[in-house]
Amino acid sequence: MGRLIGEVMPHCNVHHLMRLGRESQEYPDFMLALLNIKPGMIVADIGAGVGYNSLRLARLVGPYGRVFATDIQSEMLNQLMTNAYTLGLSNNIIPILASHCNVNLPPNSCDLILMLDTYHECINPPAVLSGLHRALKPYGRLVLVEYRLEDSLTPNMYDDHRMSTGQARFELELNGFFLSQTFESLPWQHILIFNKK
Repeated sequence: MGRLIGEVMPHCNVHHLMRLGRESQEYPDFMLALLNIKPGMIVADIGAGVGYNSLRLARLVGPYGRVFATDIQSEMLNQLMTNAYTLGLSNNIIPILASHCNVNLPPNSCDLILMLDTYHECINPPAVLSGLHRALKPYGRLVLVEYRLEDSLTPNMYDDHRMSTGQARFELELNGFFLSQTFESLPWQHILIFNKK
């Protein structure tokens, strides 16, 4: 659809996901605060890696909420659950091994689905978006957080790991979603919120 697909980060590069300074680049707690996540919500973290956002989400949804943490690499999920257990958060995080074509989420289950720096790596976007569409509740939100392609100052980032708002909107609108809200308050990333048509 007019863009290169980014390469998936292998589990052997997990140190990049937990790198020093990432918080000052991405402001994860501020980003999640903008999403108004409430205790008891059911949320999914797509491309969860070792839990950078899943652990934060687990705290936000509390003991009666759930976080479906999905990844296509079992090694990532194993480390994520070790991290969750260490922090006492393993009871409300459910690890899900996904594939390039199947997100493996239960239908009509999610209040919010987060894809942080993940969508640009999907090698079969229509299949993934179809699964996410099925997994969202009727008024659920799909949130894409992607490095801005429009920003030439984005540090150390290849174009295939960045997306424009126009490209994201184009692809998601062809797959049953509409753009309902945007935030441009992060240093380098868009926050794009989609709902089901």
